[in-house]
Amino acid sequence: MKNAKDLSILVGGIVLGFVACFLLLSLIQTAPSGPIGKNSQDFSQNLSKVIQKIDQQIKMSYPEVSVRVKNYTSAGEFYLVTLEFYDSNGTLATANYYISADGKKIALEDYVMSLEREPVNVSADDDPWIGAENPKVTIIEFSDYACPYCAKFALEVEKKILENFSNVIKLVFRDFPVHGEISYKAAMAANCAMDQGKYWEYHYLLFERQNEWKSNETLFYKYAEELGLNSTQFKECLDSEKYRNEVEKDVEDAQSYGVTGTPTFFINGEMVVGYKSYESFAKLIEEKLK
Repeated sequence: MKNAKDLSILVGGIVLGFVACFLLLSLIQTAPSGPIGKNSQDFSQNLSKVIQKIDQQIKMSYPEVSVRVKNYTSAGEFYLVTLEFYDSNGTLATANYYISADGKKIALEDYVMSLEREPVNVSADDDPWIGAENPKVTIIEFSDYACPYCAKFALEVEKKILENFSNVIKLVFRDFPVHGEISYKAAMAANCAMDQGKYWEYHYLLFERQNEWKSNETLFYKYAEELGLNSTQFKECLDSEKYRNEVEKDVEDAQSYGVTGTPTFFINGEMVVGYKSYESFAKLIEEKLK
């Protein structure tokens, strides 16, 4: 991890991605400590399974990082668990989670608070958008080109949403790179493609070929050639990091809105975290259209 900002994104983003993939995220209302109907030994066994899954999820994006339990205490129907994220140099960060006794529900302690927030006035900034110019529903997405769940959403859900709601929604794409420098490079490359009028073509190409370029950033230049961009202009843009400040501004804005992981959406200001199926996302839009 390069700095404290990367660590905060890691802790929040990993668990939210894990929750979206493996568990039911729910708002936890804690009660006074006391018996929970299952003994500590049962929970210890279930917790071990949860930690294994979290550790597996972490290593998909951060192979050098592992997780371990520091301590846990009973909190009504749940346990308040403190986890440590660490690598060969020692502890990187700690975070508290509420985990149910059966290990099937989990919530980041800080995120429980964020679930109770009022709609946020999120700026679209000057970022790329697609859809209706005067929409009834504005969706601002904070995403990362290196995030597997973001790619799944873009390719399986986003395109269908635009096909069926393009006359009433505006989708704004803002960058929130959480997978290190390669994520920043991809975001800057997409913005460089925008200079030549090919942002969305490059945008979807990055998601389609995510597994290629994550280990070979020279492919960014090859993709520009494939799309018929002026190679010299594109290379000058990317090599000069013309859009570094723009991407960093997106990150700063996202954190000010309480974003901790990708993908995160604001639908008319209402925060929606994690991958959603087309049916679930369409329902959220339809509720805003009522």
